[in-house]
Amino acid sequence: MNNRKMRFIPASLVIVMMLVLMMACSNAGDKAGSNGNASGNEGDNAEVLPLKYVIPGTAKPHTDEVVQKVNEKLKADGVNVKLEINFIPWDAWDQKTNLMLSTGDEFDMLHVMENSSVPTGSYVGRGALQPLDELIDKYGPELKKIIPDYAWDAAKIDGKIYSVPAVWRYETSGSGEMGTLGFRQDLLDKVGMPFPKTSDELIATAEKMQQASDKKLYIQTETDVTPVFLHRTYDSWPFFVDYREQIIKVDQAGNISSWLESEEFKKDAEFFRQLYEKKLINPDILTYKKEERDKAMTLGDFIYSTNGALYSSIAIARNNPEAKVGEGYLAEEKPLLQYLAFGNTNAVPITSKHPEAAIMFLNWLYSNKDNHNLFLYGEEGTHYKAVGERTAEFIRDANDESYYFDSWMIGNINYMLFDVKTPEDYLKMQTTEPSNPVEFSPVLGFRLNTEPIAVEYANVLSEVKSKIIPIKMGVVSYDKYFPAALQSLKAAGLDKVVAEYQKQFKEWQALQK
Repeated sequence: MNNRKMRFIPASLVIVMMLVLMMACSNAGDKAGSNGNASGNEGDNAEVLPLKYVIPGTAKPHTDEVVQKVNEKLKADGVNVKLEINFIPWDAWDQKTNLMLSTGDEFDMLHVMENSSVPTGSYVGRGALQPLDELIDKYGPELKKIIPDYAWDAAKIDGKIYSVPAVWRYETSGSGEMGTLGFRQDLLDKVGMPFPKTSDELIATAEKMQQASDKKLYIQTETDVTPVFLHRTYDSWPFFVDYREQIIKVDQAGNISSWLESEEFKKDAEFFRQLYEKKLINPDILTYKKEERDKAMTLGDFIYSTNGALYSSIAIARNNPEAKVGEGYLAEEKPLLQYLAFGNTNAVPITSKHPEAAIMFLNWLYSNKDNHNLFLYGEEGTHYKAVGERTAEFIRDANDESYYFDSWMIGNINYMLFDVKTPEDYLKMQTTEPSNPVEFSPVLGFRLNTEPIAVEYANVLSEVKSKIIPIKMGVVSYDKYFPAALQSLKAAGLDKVVAEYQKQFKEWQALQK
């Protein structure tokens, strides 16, 4: 207010005006707690900030319809953000996002998979993400309430928060990262064999199950992940290997070494060589697309799955009613190893002109169950019907399709709903903290900053993809091809990458309580 004009207003009136203003601020604060509005931009005249959210995959049915409903609810709640979702197909994800960031494309929120080829630390290392501490302090009061401290601590790199964790599951729940094996229970019963305990038993049962099936089925697995299910059988277990990059090994004493030069990696290659030669994995495994593997899982077309199976149980029950699935662990008496505080997170690229929009949206999303479920499951009564506290019937349209947003990208375990047909075992696994014995890896909470080794890191990953993956998956012989591959890795800078990881890890350890 202009001070010169203030001289002409009676003092008593000024006091009244100040009291009214204070009451209005108090009411606004109350409103922020109920609908997630921490923007301070209430009113029809406030600028509506665009929020372009870049995620992997393809749009689900009714996505545009639900995004419109979300934007209407944001406006009604006084959160001046307009959401737009940009889907990038899986097979183009890394290439396209790298191009967008390197060419300065303007977008406002990016999904990051900590177990992907480009985790948060890699993005930070190339200067692609904005630190979020001040934005969260100003626009994210609800975020601080619902996301636990351990996740915020793990979201820090060099002491700064660079992403908002998606705490959508217990990190020791069944998954590839935990070494969970999914399997066709009906086929295992058919051949009269128990669930395997060792890698040799796994091969033996897989051969029998494949023969007993009325169609050619394989062990469904991924090329670009560490086979934790197999590592559990080694005498040196537990130990950590970076799940996607597959460069670094860290034992429980905190010793850093080159994973690719380890005896365990050689064992991996020899095991998968058996699978490949026995045709227990797809002969086209190097070119087998994620979409093809996902489809096979929904049809129950597998013997074993190295990423669990219960998550596909509803689709399998619909598409292949005779198929029964289960999950288990090789060497089940051994502990699980937790090395991640969270696997999925959302970050703000350096190119965003309105970085506060992402925090305002996430604050609104996590402020209550209604907002969260509107975005993830659509409009209640139109897209789903709640059945109890944690289950719902998802309404299918004339094309037998229903809307959902992948909860693993942005969901919160406190709010998530599950299909009413979800098997009890899976529902319990998703909503109850697992009771399996767990050891914590020394790397839990550590994030590598790749900036000092950006060139070497990129070159090593390129060599891993082109030369190591065929060896690891058993498509070519370890003994014949590994020596030349290792020479290429050394030339690319493998030793420097391992040394930098060790340096940063030791520095980080020294700062921990």
